[in-house]
Amino acid sequence: MAKFDGTQIIMGAISIIIGLVLLPVMAGFTHIARNNSSVQNVGGLTTVIDMIMYGFTFGLVGLGVGLIYLGFKK
Repeated sequence: MAKFDGTQIIMGAISIIIGLVLLPVMAGFTHIARNNSSVQNVGGLTTVIDMIMYGFTFGLVGLGVGLIYLGFKK
């Protein structure tokens, strides 16, 4: 019998909110980092910064969606 798990749904919603709030913050950070001459001198570092920052924020959103799904599935 399926059971409703509210704690996972709440944790998922919090994870989504944190990920969406951090997204513009991370975008501002990457914009500042791209204009830094020290970062521009290292080849490929701007791409790595983008991958890490956006991967982290979208990972939080994905984790939240997964937790909400598991909360309703249980």
